[in-house]
Amino acid sequence: MDSRACGFLGLALVAIRLSAESQLSAHRDGIVSVSCPACHHERNMPAAALARIIGWDTPLSAALRRLRCSACGARRARVSIHYPRRPRGWNSHP
Repeated sequence: MDSRACGFLGLALVAIRLSAESQLSAHRDGIVSVSCPACHHERNMPAAALARIIGWDTPLSAALRRLRCSACGARRARVSIHYPRRPRGWNSHP
């Protein structure tokens, strides 16, 4: 499983696999990561921000057809959903 540091929250982001029939409503607390395979530009946004544009019940496969890279204009995109998780040994009161 892919894990990345998210410095501004002090949390680790844990990625999950998505199916073509997945809907945003199943991932309400997630962070959507959209990356462009052409130029490697990446954008992270809360699922609620994307849901305001495409709706909660839209399948992610349909959403992929609407996305366009803001850096190069390519219409191909890779989407993954990450969930915030506290790293092991994290202490809020050091």
